[in-house]
Amino acid sequence: MELHETAATQSRHRRRPAGAGAGKTLARIAAQPAVQQALAYIETNEPATQRDMLAINAIPAPTFAEAARARDYERRLKAAGLADVHIDEAGNVLGSYKGSGKGPLVVLAAHLDTVYPAGTNLTVREKDGRLYAPGIADNGRSLAAMLAIAHALRDARIQTEGDVLFVANVGEEGRGDLKGVKHLFKQRKDIKAFIGLEPGLGVDGDPVTYMGAGSRRFKVTMRGPGGHSYEGFGLPSAIHAAGRAIAHIDDIRVPAQPKVTFNVGVVQGGQSVNSISAEASLLIDIRSADGPLLARVEQQIKDAIQLGVNETNQRWNSQAISADVVLIGDRPAGKMATDSIIVRTALAAATIQGRPALLDSAHSTDANLPMSLGVPAITMSGGGASGGYHSEKLEWWAPKNAHTGPQNVLLAILGLVGVRGLDAPLAK
Repeated sequence: MELHETAATQSRHRRRPAGAGAGKTLARIAAQPAVQQALAYIETNEPATQRDMLAINAIPAPTFAEAARARDYERRLKAAGLADVHIDEAGNVLGSYKGSGKGPLVVLAAHLDTVYPAGTNLTVREKDGRLYAPGIADNGRSLAAMLAIAHALRDARIQTEGDVLFVANVGEEGRGDLKGVKHLFKQRKDIKAFIGLEPGLGVDGDPVTYMGAGSRRFKVTMRGPGGHSYEGFGLPSAIHAAGRAIAHIDDIRVPAQPKVTFNVGVVQGGQSVNSISAEASLLIDIRSADGPLLARVEQQIKDAIQLGVNETNQRWNSQAISADVVLIGDRPAGKMATDSIIVRTALAAATIQGRPALLDSAHSTDANLPMSLGVPAITMSGGGASGGYHSEKLEWWAPKNAHTGPQNVLLAILGLVGVRGLDAPLAK
């Protein structure tokens, strides 16, 4: 998960009434003996789900190096009884729960990769009821929750109308740039709905993310002549130009709502303390759920970079400094209407079980991509409480009502894909 907002507490989540149609459909589905069996399976087998979480998380899976975890997960999907289990060209692991063929194809996905580099110590430590380990919440728990849902469907022998395509995808974090889901949607044009699994960002409850914060990422390379700091004094420095550009970027004013953010996250350059820098680079991240605003701030940042170049050249009476701006990440923004069928279905899944129906703020997840393509998509919780994301020492997961997240997801999936002999699938 690419964090967009600080992890929210339940008090910050918006409670929404579930749509009457979706609520009635899910109530009928939830009342079926087979579905009751599947829900009970998830709760009873929560200890096994936690063991899966720990085993999966113990396998390193930095972005672009997910192969070992993918092979392990392929074995686990086969053991769950899914059909056509395989690893595709991008490195995604896929498996199908087959329906009657008379319903829509719905994807349930969780990303394999973590933000942590190779060599990170993945040892789990327990303190005050929390399990601390890099990646345990994002996204080890979600991968385990997805397995629990697959096993529950098979154990209860639920007969669906459409197929559920389980996807453990690569490249969600950082420079992965949604590689896995981008490949999936290039290959499959028949996907009618998409649910992604991520950590439950609320301390209590299982909020539904219906807004995708888009991001644009750039590598900016400043280049100049270089030289000796004493003998060549008077030549313009690429580092000095980068500093001016950063100062101008920092001066940009953005609105609080719609929210837009920018950050110069990495600065590199120079050869030695007594060398005029011939090259310097910046990595820049810009985010918003508002596409036009995102584009406007992007242009302001590009203008700030060019201003830094111009001022440096002017200061040293030169034209030697230049800037090369390269796009290195493009996550499209997206948003589902709060009364869309997929959002209403997910909220109803909680409501009919007597749980709060919560809408979350915008985040950047795999669901961004299908949202931008017009495919109904949301992100739901893999269960439990969590925090400290993307911090090697602070990331934690706790088993508070951990089974409720996967139960909500199961009911939402069944509502969208349809259960044989009941109402038509909600996903069209």
